[in-house]
This record gives sequence, C-alpha cells and structure tokens, in this order.
Amino acid sequence: MVSPRVTAGVTPNTADRMTALCKTRPEPGMALESVPVPEPGPGEVRIRVESVGIDGGAEALIYDWHESKRHYADELPQLFGHEFAGVIDATGPDVEGFEAGTRVAVEPVLGCGRCRLCRSGSFGICPDRRIVGLHPDLDGALAEYAVVPQETLYPIGSLSADEGVFLELLGLAVHGIERSQFEPGDSVAIAGPGSVGIGALVAAVAGGASSVTVIGTADDREDRLPLARELGATNTVTTEDAEADLAEEVDVFVEASGHPDAISLASSTTRRDGEIVQIGIFHGSETVPVDLTRLVRRGVSITTVYGRRDSSWRRAIAIAENTDLSPALGPSFPLEEYEQAFDATRRREGIKITLHP
Repeated sequence: MVSPRVTAGVTPNTADRMTALCKTRPEPGMALESVPVPEPGPGEVRIRVESVGIDGGAEALIYDWHESKRHYADELPQLFGHEFAGVIDATGPDVEGFEAGTRVAVEPVLGCGRCRLCRSGSFGICPDRRIVGLHPDLDGALAEYAVVPQETLYPIGSLSADEGVFLELLGLAVHGIERSQFEPGDSVAIAGPGSVGIGALVAAVAGGASSVTVIGTADDREDRLPLARELGATNTVTTEDAEADLAEEVDVFVEASGHPDAISLASSTTRRDGEIVQIGIFHGSETVPVDLTRLVRRGVSITTVYGRRDSSWRRAIAIAENTDLSPALGPSFPLEEYEQAFDATRRREGIKITLHP
C-alpha cells in the first residue's frame, strides 16, 4: 500500500525516489506522486517498468471511479497497474535463476501456494489469491519501478515491452483454448474485439482453427474489426447482423465482451454438442440471464475461464515470437500523459493502450 510513502505532488526525483501514478481520492482521476523507489526483499526482484497496460475492466474503471470499483475507497491512496513488462533492475536475497538486465513480463496473480488449486497449477482461482497492482498490499506498476516475487516472472527475450504487456491477455485467451474442447479444424466465433477477444483470435488462429469469426458492435466497423482481419479473422460481423451473417453454427463460441446479450447470441449460434467459452467479466450489478434449458437440450457446454497457468504463459510467448502482434499494440503514451491515455481508452482507441514510465 502506498499511503505512508506518498508525497503530495511530483518533486524532482533523487536516486531513491520515483514518479508513480496513484489513486489518491475516491473520485475520478489519478495523480502523479513522488514515492520512494521500492527495495526487493528475499525472493523478490525489482523491475524497471518499460510498459504498463490500461485494462478496460480494471485500471480504466478505477480511474473513472466506476461503482464496481468503489470498494477500494477505504484503501486509498493506492498504486495500481497489473499488466506490465520491463527489465530486472535489482534482485533480493535468495533469488535464483534471474539477474539484472533480464527482460521479463509478469504474472500478476499470486495464489497461496498451499491449497489444492495452487498445487494443481490453477493458482488463478485460488480463494486466497492476490493480484499485484490490484490488491491493497501489493503495489502495482504505474510507476518507474515495481517489486514482485521471482515466481511471477517470465523472460520475454527479444519481444518488445508492449508485447510483454499483451502476453497477460494472450495467456488468458490461450488458457481458454486449453480448457476448452477446441481441436484444430474447428470453427470459432469470438464476441468482443477488445484485448481479450483479440488475444482469443490470435490463440485460435495459432491453434489451427478452420475459421474464426469476430463479432463487434457498429462502433467497431472502422477500426477493431478491420484490425481483427489483419490478425487472421476469416470473417467479421456486427452484433446486429451476427445471426444472419454466421452461415453455419460454430464449434466453439468464445464470449470475451462481458456483455449480457453475447450469451444469447452464443446460445443461438453454437452447434449442438458445441461449447461456449466464457472469458468476459460482467461488471454490472445485475445477474446475466442464461437459457440453460436450451443449452441442455442441445448438449452445449459452458466452460468458464479466469487467469492463466504456467503452460498458458509458455504457449503465449511461443505464439508471440511467431506472430506479428503490432496491430493489437498501442497507442502508447509517456506516463506523464496519463490523462490522454485514459481518454483514449474511453474512446476505445486501439486494442492495448499502454503507458511508458
């Protein structure tokens, strides 16, 4: 938690201080602050942050003070930022296998390490999980430096820092494919051409899908849907025309939009004995209606996906090394231009908007 360390306003940094973008008040906005550079403890490393993503379902909602994020009020001020990549700057005692100068991306979800789920590799759904940059006790990466446990690190070699940020989303999508019954040659539909949906597109193409249809809104016609075609979508449609434009029912429907209407669309366009993979998170206060009777009678299964596994990361890195992800990256902004970056997120510019401290 940053509260004891925040100094009001930005002051010229000395060697032991850094600039951080903090949420200081329970209202819209964030503020640049001068805080001490964190020191790594046993088993920890310090990363010089090169790129940190703005998640539309996390940092963007926190910045705008959406009602779903107001539970943070009693924990402010806080330093957020959970999608990031950079260069190891320093290592604490007992760190093995990592050294200064190594370029890494970070798995932000920390399981307890002891429960049945963690021991089986499903740390993402550990009931005691904490998330770097979202948990009050774990400062994030909207800053020049961040400290994380060594077990969160994945070397990214020659991949760019922005690609390293996107790996967190791509890994989530890869995990969705891993958990599903998807097989090479299957047809796939993806609702939501945001960062998770685009990650699912990249994963499905890399996995050998026979066709991938990406479904967006009318607002996506001029930018996100053409971008999806650049990344391998064989067909793109809008929600208004999806049922008519999907010539055949699909084998696997990936719901990555977090919009209630997408569940109805998935139910009507997934073939009998097919599968709906639910990755999108619903941030509203209402429950989402699902016609389970229809799904049961048609033998359609629903697989829910949250987080990643170690295998998801390793496969995502391999995919990124062999895929031109540039259409999905950016725009990028210096940390000092954070207001423009959050404005761009609100306007749905690009896919994965990043800040460069």
